[in-house]
Amino acid sequence: MKKLKKILLINWLYFSKELIEVGDVNFLTGKNGAGKSTVIDALQIVLLGETNARNFNQAANEKSQRTLDGYLRADMDENNPYSRRGKDFSSYIACEFQDEVEGTSFVTGVVFDCRSDGSRQERFFIYVGTLPENCFIENGEAMEIPALRRYLKQNYAKAEIYDTQKEYRRNMLSRWNVHNEQVLRMMKKAVSFRPIVDIQKFITENICDIPDKPDIEAMQQNIRDYKRHELLAQRQEEKLAALQEIGRLYREMHQAIDRWQVQSFLVLWAQKEVKQSQIHRLELEKAECTANLTAAGERIREITTQITQKEDRRRELELACAQSSVFQEEEKLRGRKQALLDEREQLHREMRSLAQEIKKEALRLNNLCSAILEQEAEENLLPVQDAAQGVLKAYAVFASENHEMFSHSLAPFENARQAAAVLSEAVRDARHKIEDRLAELKEQQDQKRVALANLRKNIKDYPKGLLQFKESLADELEHQLGSPVTIDILADVLEVADERWRGAVEGYLHAQKFYLLIDPAYYQRALPVFDRIKRDFGSASFGLVDIGKLRERETIRPRDDSLAKKVETENPLARSYMDYLLGRVVCCNRVEQLRNFKIALTADGMLYQGYVARSMRREWMDDAFIGRRAVSLRISRLEGELKQIEDELHKRAPIRQLLTQSKDPLFTHFFVQNTVAEKKTAYLRGMEITDEVAGIDERLSKLDLLWLDEQRRTISTLGNEVIALNKEKEQKGIQIGQQKERIRQLDYEVLPDHYQQLTYVEDCIEAEFSPEYREKTGIPRYQKEFDRLKRADVVHKNFSSRLEQSTNERDAAQKKLFEARRGYNDQFKPCSFRVESMDNGEYEAEQRLLEESELPRYREKIITVRESAMEQFQNDFLAKLKSSIDQVQDQVRNLNRALRQAQFGTDSYQFRVERNPDYAEYYDMIMAPELMEGDMGLFALPFQEKYGQLIEKLFSQITMADDTQLNARKQSELQENIQRYTDFRTYLKFDLETTDQNGAKQLLSQTLNTKSGGETQTPFYIAVLASFAQLYRVNDTSSFGNTVRLAVFDEAFNKMDSDRIIESVRLLRKMGLQAIICTPPDKVSDIMPIADRTLLVSKDKYRMHILPFGKEITP
Repeated sequence: MKKLKKILLINWLYFSKELIEVGDVNFLTGKNGAGKSTVIDALQIVLLGETNARNFNQAANEKSQRTLDGYLRADMDENNPYSRRGKDFSSYIACEFQDEVEGTSFVTGVVFDCRSDGSRQERFFIYVGTLPENCFIENGEAMEIPALRRYLKQNYAKAEIYDTQKEYRRNMLSRWNVHNEQVLRMMKKAVSFRPIVDIQKFITENICDIPDKPDIEAMQQNIRDYKRHELLAQRQEEKLAALQEIGRLYREMHQAIDRWQVQSFLVLWAQKEVKQSQIHRLELEKAECTANLTAAGERIREITTQITQKEDRRRELELACAQSSVFQEEEKLRGRKQALLDEREQLHREMRSLAQEIKKEALRLNNLCSAILEQEAEENLLPVQDAAQGVLKAYAVFASENHEMFSHSLAPFENARQAAAVLSEAVRDARHKIEDRLAELKEQQDQKRVALANLRKNIKDYPKGLLQFKESLADELEHQLGSPVTIDILADVLEVADERWRGAVEGYLHAQKFYLLIDPAYYQRALPVFDRIKRDFGSASFGLVDIGKLRERETIRPRDDSLAKKVETENPLARSYMDYLLGRVVCCNRVEQLRNFKIALTADGMLYQGYVARSMRREWMDDAFIGRRAVSLRISRLEGELKQIEDELHKRAPIRQLLTQSKDPLFTHFFVQNTVAEKKTAYLRGMEITDEVAGIDERLSKLDLLWLDEQRRTISTLGNEVIALNKEKEQKGIQIGQQKERIRQLDYEVLPDHYQQLTYVEDCIEAEFSPEYREKTGIPRYQKEFDRLKRADVVHKNFSSRLEQSTNERDAAQKKLFEARRGYNDQFKPCSFRVESMDNGEYEAEQRLLEESELPRYREKIITVRESAMEQFQNDFLAKLKSSIDQVQDQVRNLNRALRQAQFGTDSYQFRVERNPDYAEYYDMIMAPELMEGDMGLFALPFQEKYGQLIEKLFSQITMADDTQLNARKQSELQENIQRYTDFRTYLKFDLETTDQNGAKQLLSQTLNTKSGGETQTPFYIAVLASFAQLYRVNDTSSFGNTVRLAVFDEAFNKMDSDRIIESVRLLRKMGLQAIICTPPDKVSDIMPIADRTLLVSKDKYRMHILPFGKEITP
């Protein structure tokens, strides 16, 4: 067995030179901060062969900021007088080991040469021998590296100084006779023990020697190649499917074109037949029109002869009648009668016109007066409404009469004129008053809106000119004095303490609340200025309070029950004035109390003063200006007043509009005395004409008209016959014009158009359909449809409706084909095939190439690369994971063998390792016996049937295709998957089983959260000790078992009770291990009896020492 015997520290933090002798079981104790972990950190550097600060003090404080430089230069505390910062020096950490079997010793250590500029150089060394008596110090200074080289070469035969830490570790382990760096990892874990939180993680990290993960880069590349070829083949398959779809769409398009061609031919041929039939009918119509034109000309000549004969006879009869005396008398009487009737009609027309105008005036005034009377009665409207009643009564007589109204006297017209005049005057007066009131209201509305806007900006609407007056006074005083002078409006510096008394305060003060306050020191200068500028503000009564004189002459002692107590202010000037002005005004709760005082008032405004009781004006009380709340009160009040104004405006505007509608009356004095009087005369003249017409009718009735009436009847008959013949002649003329126009239309418009349409249809047929198609397909099919439908127009109509659908189907089929081709060209670039070609040759050639050549080649390549990927998956992934799992299971079995011989008290421990149920299917695949059977392995059919899908799933988890663009999240997921699936621990579940003296078993994972700190430390020490025992081969009695047996624990046993500590040390000795255990002072009483050496670390300011426990500690 090789044992550590001594530890040397030179210039290590606060240890200047310390030689520590150790035994088998060594306890290192001391207060917190005394330096226990400082010793452990130094020991780690030599035992681990590392200078990495990450190993420092982890068990004591995981957040430790200790650094190697800090240890070497002793400058972790800037107040340290012994700091080595800025100095040249060397530091040593060395361990002396003794080989009890061979009787030899060897030393392993490290030297640091530190320079004042902050640089340093370190070298690890090993030599056979013991620590020198001079402890590497010459002339009071530690040897530097060159001096050490010379010293070792001169004094020790087998000495090496190493340039690399790796070389040192290899030779150190060789001296230890261990040859396995796992012992270094185990030692590091033992020192930096943390409480067990995750038993799975604890066992795999602290107990098992974790094998390297399989390198899957080559396998990933093979899988990517396989996936890439698979994607390429898939792309070719997609390409072929697209080409096959294009072929199908091409055939569908041609079928649609064939249907369209047949229907198009049938429509055109039927159209040609229909057009030829129409031309034949039009030619027949033209011949008929020509015949009708000739017959009409013959009839017109006959009618002309008959008209001439009848006109001659009628003139003869009219001449005979005109020469008769009876005829001449009758004509004279009838002429006079007609003249009288015309005169009477003119008079009646003029009377009816004026009567209509009068009725319209009566209706207008009736509507106006009715609307006026519907208005709510008010002072301005009462005269108007009285006048309206008179108008309604006076005009009632004209409402229903026509020109008969002119049969009356002029009295009703005069009454109506007078009533309308009264109404017009009343309306005019009322309109002026209402317009004045509306203007006044509008002005008030504008003023209150401005005031409201200012109040909402916290600007009070003081009486007009007050603010300008105050500013003028302040500006003038500032000009005279050379500095600003504060002038306050009294209301601005007051507050009403009790809102119930606000109205009383506001009303009593009234205009006095607008007085101005000025510092008494400036009053004498301000008074003449005040007197001068007040003239610019007219009759406004603004006041300037003389507080100085008031204080000088008046004794101001306000009563406790006075109105002054209802007012608060922080302004001393305002306070003095309020106490003077309101201090003698007593506040009374009841009216009955007022007479008890000289001046008193109630909260609701009843004032008793000068032996008179009176109510203060409500508008004064409501006019709130005092204090901050005055703004909100004024806003509320002004909003109410503005609402009243707007209501009144809304009410009066329709009345004004109604009165504005009134026009000047029709009935004027001139109208009644002249216009109406004229129509009254016209009415009488009409009566006279009626009598005169009756006399003429009587004279006409006495004439002998028998012969004359017979002649007139003959003349009338001849006239009627001539009229009838002229009408017939006119009709025949119209008929001739119509026939000529129709012949012209047929010759120059209709027939040419039809012939042109026929030619167009025939040209279309000839252009679109070959003679062979017409003879063999088109005409036979048309004849068949004609036989079925009997008429060409029915064939045309039937297939015209279908043609639109077949045209749409043709266009849709063509569009689908072109879209499929365009999609193909876009998807499989570069591709220059013609998308809109009516031939499909390019796409069909590409399809044949794929089917006969490219796809078969890709499928063969896929098989090859997949076999390569699978083979590498078996060899580089599954086999290595299986090897790791087997290796770990062997380690656990070896640990369990060691644990069977190391019982802890009455308990025994065994590690458990089994497959992880969350990854059971993967574990079964990795450990599947089929992989080891036969030559096929992974490719064996049973294995593929059972795990083929799982392999593909695993491929997708740990590999992405070459062309896959990974975002940050996907990249993170991929790395997590690789970490998970390449770690053998993923597929295993670890636990520690405890068996008590009764044989009851418990798993640590199930009880971990319920155990105390000591109970969770116990499994750690058992596991670590078992691991050390296995690594050091303590049960090997051959030369291979002659190894170092050292284990180092920092902050050990801190949560164990004394029984567990004793049992831990007993187990340590039983396993034949040497230990250095760093532990807190509270465990000393438990440790000393069972330790070989108890070492106390002592710190006195900036010096550290180690003494055997019990000796006095001296500085």
